[in-house]
Amino acid sequence: MAARVRAQAPRVKIGVLDPSSFETSVYANSVVQAFTERGYAEGARATFLYRFAEGGFDQHREQARGLAAQNCDLLVALRSEPTARALQSVRPAAPILFLAIDYHPLASGVVTNLRSPDRNSTGVFVPQNVLVARRVEILRQLLPQAKRLMVFADPYSADQVEAARKAAAASHFELSLVQFGSQPYAYSTYLQDTRSVDADAFMNLASPVFIRDRRQIRDALMRLRLPGIGSNALQAEAGYLVSLGSNTPKVAQRVADIGVRLLAGTRASALPVEQVDDFELSINNATARELGVKIPDSVRSRTVRIIE
Repeated sequence: MAARVRAQAPRVKIGVLDPSSFETSVYANSVVQAFTERGYAEGARATFLYRFAEGGFDQHREQARGLAAQNCDLLVALRSEPTARALQSVRPAAPILFLAIDYHPLASGVVTNLRSPDRNSTGVFVPQNVLVARRVEILRQLLPQAKRLMVFADPYSADQVEAARKAAAASHFELSLVQFGSQPYAYSTYLQDTRSVDADAFMNLASPVFIRDRRQIRDALMRLRLPGIGSNALQAEAGYLVSLGSNTPKVAQRVADIGVRLLAGTRASALPVEQVDDFELSINNATARELGVKIPDSVRSRTVRIIE
């Protein structure tokens, strides 16, 4: 009796464009893991082609052309607007799936309609402008006597600056805005010593660079005894006082769910862009004790994670 041969699903190519290397990216590993859990494991049913440009924006378009030349079945733009823009600029046949962490896809023009997205693109976004306001409100609750707020911004987080201005004014903070340009960022210029820092609290806007450099920033904050809030739990783990952001594995799962439908042939325009609305507040208790910050019940009751 002849042995039965089980037909295997063809292997697909998934191109990934990220502003960070795979080792330093907050989202890459979680996204690949989420695809794996849905049957698209590397080397079995999928081949992942990963490209990144940690040094700047100029390489993104060249990398996008390279991925398009590989005849990928799906192209994934992680985190920042330049990755999505670069992939759109080469007009690939494959659909583009974006995870918008640092920008709003509608306000930036990456798509012109969230319900019926165009440009062969769809995805998931985190409403950072909403989170910026909430982070500032949390700082005000934690530090009722604070007067001055230092905020770090950069090209990745430029779209969040106006929200920071409005949030600082609404919470009665005097804003000290530091906008970095080219990397590496000169953190020491602004976090050198107590005489050079005219602030009572610190916040960095959502950027892959600030997350990558979280320990360097943490060290300066602790040396200056400056309470800080970050955009991702990794920053609270590193020693920031507090962080407020999305749950990375949950967001990655939503991205992969859309990706599976795109790979099955659903058009991007038929899949509305999804907004993340589940956020996690993390507090580093050790940092709070060292800085002498008392966490009020109004904040502690909303905390998802306490880091000791």
